[in-house]
Amino acid sequence: MENPIISAEKINLYYGMFHALKNVDLSIARKKITAIIGPSGCGKSTLLRVFNRMNDLIEGARVTGRVMLDGRDIYGSEMDLLGLRKKVGMVFQRPNPFPLSIFENIAFGLRIHHMYKKNKSVLYGIAKESLQSVFLWDELQNKLNSLATNLSLEQQQRLCIARLLVVKPEVLLMDEPCSALDPMSTSRIEELMQELKKNYTIIIVTHNMQQAARVSEETGYMLLGELIEFGATQEIFTKPRDRRTEDYITGRVG
Repeated sequence: MENPIISAEKINLYYGMFHALKNVDLSIARKKITAIIGPSGCGKSTLLRVFNRMNDLIEGARVTGRVMLDGRDIYGSEMDLLGLRKKVGMVFQRPNPFPLSIFENIAFGLRIHHMYKKNKSVLYGIAKESLQSVFLWDELQNKLNSLATNLSLEQQQRLCIARLLVVKPEVLLMDEPCSALDPMSTSRIEELMQELKKNYTIIIVTHNMQQAARVSEETGYMLLGELIEFGATQEIFTKPRDRRTEDYITGRVG
């Protein structure tokens, strides 16, 4: 792949003695959607957290290998973790807005990354831009002081994405972002992803194979901590090279 935004080389991850990821190699294309699929417990979410070092927060976790982000080793000694997580934001399974106003949720990322502006009109403009980017502005422009936790689950998830976008990341990690949503809300979040990939690289972990087929250009299939197969989504779903991938895609194994 020419000029990938992320390259992982021989990634192994251990939780104490447990070998969770085994010699994972893959490259992530810029401004595309890459899906990671596989059965529960196969290492999908663990791999996703490798890309912004969220596994560092788990006692006993240890990573070997190399992950390059724009040519820099994110596990190198000089990597600034706050800076990394500004570039690589994460959306979780369940929306996690803070118990603050909608406006303060947007401002939170600016405060954390020392980008906060005291000028109210500047902050208002930033909030407007970020909410427009997730198609929430028309719904919420007159409710910016309302509690974010009172929004619908879909609106909360969109707000959490907007909270990330306000600090201008390069990569969005999405860990089962629609698992708590109904089918209609899921469809709208998928439409949002298609818009966002114009400006961002998206990596999505999903248990929903139909979702992976709908939204992604590239897909990786994981099993027992190994990346079994990785390639163009259409080929993974119609002409998988590995029998284990075919068994999963066709439902012969769960």
